[in-house]
Amino acid sequence: MTASAPEMIGILASCGAAAAALVVRDRRAWLAAIAVALSVAPVIVLGSVWDESRVVDFRTSASQIGAALVVGALALAALVALFIRYRPALAIAALTVLPLRVPIDIGGETANLLVPLYLVIAAGAIAEALRGTGPAANGTRRGWALWLRWALAATLILYAIQSSYSADVANAIENIGFFLVPFAVLLCLLAEQEWTEWLLGRVLIAVAAVASICAAIAIYQYLARDLFLNPELLDANELHVYFRANSLFFDPNILGRYLALATIALAAYIAWGRSRAGLALAVAAGGLCLVGIAFSYSITSLASLLAGLGVVALLRWAIPGVVAAAGIGAVGLVALLVAGGTPTSDIETDRSIDSGHYDLVRGGLELAGVVEHEEREGETTYIGKPIAGYGSGSFGRAFYDHVEKARTTVSHSEPITVAAEQGAIGFVVYLGLLVSSLVTMLGAGAGRSVARAAVGACFVALLVDSFGYTGFALDPAMWALLGIGIALRRAPPDAPATISG
Repeated sequence: MTASAPEMIGILASCGAAAAALVVRDRRAWLAAIAVALSVAPVIVLGSVWDESRVVDFRTSASQIGAALVVGALALAALVALFIRYRPALAIAALTVLPLRVPIDIGGETANLLVPLYLVIAAGAIAEALRGTGPAANGTRRGWALWLRWALAATLILYAIQSSYSADVANAIENIGFFLVPFAVLLCLLAEQEWTEWLLGRVLIAVAAVASICAAIAIYQYLARDLFLNPELLDANELHVYFRANSLFFDPNILGRYLALATIALAAYIAWGRSRAGLALAVAAGGLCLVGIAFSYSITSLASLLAGLGVVALLRWAIPGVVAAAGIGAVGLVALLVAGGTPTSDIETDRSIDSGHYDLVRGGLELAGVVEHEEREGETTYIGKPIAGYGSGSFGRAFYDHVEKARTTVSHSEPITVAAEQGAIGFVVYLGLLVSSLVTMLGAGAGRSVARAAVGACFVALLVDSFGYTGFALDPAMWALLGIGIALRRAPPDAPATISG
């Protein structure tokens, strides 16, 4: 089923506007592009799911709709007033609620949505429009930072175009409306912030506080053998000698990834820090997060943590630091694998410690045309579409139709997902995005600024995690980190932005 004309108009309008917001220089055009992007994105999502039974039940309930509108309007108004009066509050609020999802019951089904983050993004955009002043063109719109903006814009435009022939248009629309467009606006807002030493410190404190709470809840779950939000995980834990905690997240891998990013930021502060009181608090929070990561039993989170810590060590102490970090990491990896044990049953589940991703990776390579699909012994079938792929957001549907009748949405390896969905065309744009991102985040001067080191190390960690689990462009942390990294490029490389406790 291909996208209808109204759907494609909405897709192109929302993605095109978000792409324009990333690259335009005129402030009025910048605000107009953001307004169009944020206005059209929810409309196309609502249009896509309008006739689904759960949405029909919800939209016929006047009380539910009324309550949601009132609560949303009040929260939005309060945030707008706060951000107008105190602009740095936008950055603090965005990074504080970045990972938090709210379970919402719609028609008997529960959807975990980033409602707090969406409210912050919308309020930030409205506050910027009402403020009337502030730069939309600055020193970050040159050099590699400019190339990065254009790479992100190209990613959005190409995703919109390749939705036109997607095998799963509905999923592509959800990715655009829930993730790509609002997160692109988030990047725009954070890139326009003035990231002072004071603001960086307050953001770190907020992130450390939320991460510590999440880690403490994970520790409680492990000790009490009790979980929230995910009964399937509780059932899967019965098959293992280890118990995976998920804290306030549906998936323990998401918990592990968030705690890993917080730990890396704290490690950068510790590596460059000078305040004894601040160092003590950072070590305590980091230690708590490490325990939480251990109880998530997320291999990809551990790998991303090690990668991020390695970058911190490299930027701070050069090669000797990396060698030391690698040794500590190897010991930690062995300890986790030993503690993980083996399943107590021969049953393979999608919640095992390796998550059974081999079949997804193999299937993704088949869809991308890298390997042939073995339909049965002695017979192979070529199902690959190596040039243009199966279309944006189509991995799950293509996998189900051509590889194996199993429910999935991505391969859990971003390069493979991109190759299968967008083919060589999308893969080239993806590589351009990675190169421009890495150079922008870790280019000249990164080792002389604790802020740039922390943001760059977290970005590398998220990139590593995307190779084994999460979707790179669908994670708000990626867009937030790039926005901060772009803004930090404004500071001279010989003027370190140290984070105060």
